[in-house]
Amino acid sequence: MHYKGKLIVKNDEGIREHNDWGTLNKLLCKETTGDENFTFGDITYKPGGVRGPDRGDEAFHCLRGEGIFRAWPQFVPEDEPITIRIRPGTEYYVRHDIPRSIENTGSEPLFGAITLCHLERPCHAHYFSHEPGMGNEVHRHGPDKQGELLRQDFVEAMYLVEGPGAVSLADPFNQTITDHVIEVGSAVYHPLNSLHRQFNPSRAGKANFWIHAGYYHGAGRVTAGAFDLPEFTFWHREK
Repeated sequence: MHYKGKLIVKNDEGIREHNDWGTLNKLLCKETTGDENFTFGDITYKPGGVRGPDRGDEAFHCLRGEGIFRAWPQFVPEDEPITIRIRPGTEYYVRHDIPRSIENTGSEPLFGAITLCHLERPCHAHYFSHEPGMGNEVHRHGPDKQGELLRQDFVEAMYLVEGPGAVSLADPFNQTITDHVIEVGSAVYHPLNSLHRQFNPSRAGKANFWIHAGYYHGAGRVTAGAFDLPEFTFWHREK
């Protein structure tokens, strides 16, 4: 049996934590999926809001707004942090032991998808898309899949930004697979060894837009989103 909790969590089913800096909407977390090893959802920073300095393995993909990422690796002076601009399409991963803060420097909310891993393992949050009628094959992630790139000991999360989007999901025993159309703003959980796929159910129109995220569980090579456990890494992926 590969899971007990929910696999699909709609946006309004998330657990919202309100803070001075903004709101974390926990979609996939211990309370919804039963997986206590990570939290995945969307996060909103108010204009002028500052979160941190925080620690813990963290990945983020910016969908709207502008901000500043500041980090203090070892030997970096407190008053001279490493500073990176955040804008739509910016993605980062930061290692658990590196203090960091995020500030919304714009006049509008800073919004995106976030992965927080509670195991001191790398995680990621990347752009992912399928053209109409296209999708990937049914597959799974587990310790015995480490010979295949990005199909190793990896727990996966998906967030639909623009539809149409759909997934195929197996029952807890991997015996029966069913298709599900996903609402925009919803998250999908793919536990270890659970069969699944993502696809665009439309036959015409535009490509869909997902955030493909998750955390690396431990065995095999560390190639799922972060390589060789860097202090932090950045990408910019134009939609």
